[in-house]
Amino acid sequence: MSYESEMLEKYSMPSRDEIEKHLIKTLFKYNGVIKEFGEGEEIVEEIADNFSLNNEQREAYLETIYQKENRVKKSNLWHRLLYRAADNLAKEKLISRPKTTYRLTNKREWMLTEEGYDEAMKIIGIPSSQKDDLPIRSYEVEKLSRKLKNSQKPSNYLPFVKKTRKIINEKKYSVRKRGFRQAVIELYDHKCVVCGLKLNAPNNDIWEVQAAHIVPHSYNGKDDIWNGLSLCRFHHWTFDVGWFGLSDNFEVIVSKKLSEIPESMGRSWNFNLLTKLSTGTVLFPQNKNLWPDIGAVKWHRENILK
Repeated sequence: MSYESEMLEKYSMPSRDEIEKHLIKTLFKYNGVIKEFGEGEEIVEEIADNFSLNNEQREAYLETIYQKENRVKKSNLWHRLLYRAADNLAKEKLISRPKTTYRLTNKREWMLTEEGYDEAMKIIGIPSSQKDDLPIRSYEVEKLSRKLKNSQKPSNYLPFVKKTRKIINEKKYSVRKRGFRQAVIELYDHKCVVCGLKLNAPNNDIWEVQAAHIVPHSYNGKDDIWNGLSLCRFHHWTFDVGWFGLSDNFEVIVSKKLSEIPESMGRSWNFNLLTKLSTGTVLFPQNKNLWPDIGAVKWHRENILK
């Protein structure tokens, strides 16, 4: 038995397999991203708490003697075990290493990959059918989201695909769908462009706002920034069914049929939600390159607005 194995047995440390499963679950808990393991990092202590490690287990050190330099190097046993478990997950392509994530986000973090996301759902027992509705980040989705936000709008931009969409596999479609959603709601700071509502769930993991297509998917609308709007659920629905649209100056235009609905409809107690649409102020990013395409807005006005 090696010196390290003896120390692991001596202090009754959890196995690497146990730690790997817990790391995957922890990443899922934190929406796919946790900080690099360093001294004093809360995540290191949190995982230790979940394994109910005592002070002796947390403070145990391995000693390596460097004879040529005549010195002893000490390394924390728990940190070493934690890092090795994460390193193995990275080798299996279930998570990205901090140096890899840093090249994408400028943050040294461990991040779930799509395969890691699937593995986490399997471990926790969440049906795969719920994957696209969850806010979990993956390296692939993060990469696509950043690409969308950093894209330059083509001079001959069209908001829809003229030809029939190519059939893509389910995984690629899921990444594209979630990348579009993440890019749009982050671009608008998680706010509805019409009412300004910004709200997330009590556990901070799900935002109320949604990414809406201006030209819908059913009409081959593109999954990009210029065909997207950040809308709360109410304004997403009213936009999709044609209760309002936008002018070329990005002012709210309400449906002509608004005056035809009964007085009892479109109200929340004594507040008329639909009437309020006509006075809504649209909030867009400072970078005009990322504003919705006029052609997409015009198409919606001519084809969806009632």
